[in-house]
Amino acid sequence: MPDMIGSPEIDGFVFKQQLMCSARCTLWRAEQTVLERDVLIAVFGEEVLQNAGIGDALFGVVRTLAQHRSCLIPDIIDVIRSEHQAYVVLEDCHAQNILHLLNGHRLRVEPMLQIATALATGFAELQSAHLVYGGLRPKSLYISEDSEPVLPDLSVVTFEPGVGINPPVETLVGSAPYVAPEQYQAPGTVDTRADMFALGMTLYALVTGQVPFGALSPDEILQQKLKASIPSPCDMAPHFPDTVAAVLAKLAHRDAAKRYADWDEVLFDLHQASHGIMPNGEIYPGSVIAPPNPEAYPKPGRTIRLSVEDLRLYRQRHQKQNRAWVGSLLFWLGITLLLLFGILAVLAKEVLS
Repeated sequence: MPDMIGSPEIDGFVFKQQLMCSARCTLWRAEQTVLERDVLIAVFGEEVLQNAGIGDALFGVVRTLAQHRSCLIPDIIDVIRSEHQAYVVLEDCHAQNILHLLNGHRLRVEPMLQIATALATGFAELQSAHLVYGGLRPKSLYISEDSEPVLPDLSVVTFEPGVGINPPVETLVGSAPYVAPEQYQAPGTVDTRADMFALGMTLYALVTGQVPFGALSPDEILQQKLKASIPSPCDMAPHFPDTVAAVLAKLAHRDAAKRYADWDEVLFDLHQASHGIMPNGEIYPGSVIAPPNPEAYPKPGRTIRLSVEDLRLYRQRHQKQNRAWVGSLLFWLGITLLLLFGILAVLAKEVLS
């Protein structure tokens, strides 16, 4: 049993493992002793307990999530909020973080497309409930036993503008390489297109094995994101399809208005790209992801043009080789037949004698 110093104390639960820690909550795997089952518990911190406005906003989102199920969010079993405790009990699908599963390897194209399709489907369900996830990154992405993506961190989910009450934005929610520019430029305008940006950047990191702008500080990343581009995944991952790279680039456009209009368009282009079909329209101008660099690809071998005389000599040489091969075959066939007849003659002589 791992050392559980610092784990919460909640009646009826035995805490086993801390899965993640975000700005406003810590996610644990625990055993619900009465029912003898594993569950996930999102335990909210002092900020939520002490600030009624933040608590009301976060638990308003949680209640909406409980009413409008998304395939990305584990089923909500119970919601507890009191003066001294604030936590949410979720179904445990025994998911593992995708970085742990990859164990330092890059994500291959086929499973990437499957995960991207499932994420886009789940984000469409969140959009139908007027919710924005807002915190997608590799460390927040888990894969269930059924190979389906799971996003168990509830603390980053917010309402779309004008729908519900969101907690005040004092610090940037999410990780700098993956958040959309509008999340720190105009947080009051953030909608589902921020999840599109995070999806493009997260998939980029998983297939290339590189954190976008990873060598820079968070503040430098946020500034570079407005003016610089990162290399195409085609330049970094062998045999990565340029059609899929184009979808990632459109997802990761700096201007939210130039990303996809809705998740149905994302799903359509993912399907088309998997069959080698490029998305319509201009893709790369304004995207954080650069177009493929032709210099990064192996150049074709030098082409030698043959003259008519060269071709005639080649045909003659080829015909001579064919005739020599046929002659050799006939010679050895004759030898084999002679040997066979000799053996038959000896056998016949033995029988007659």
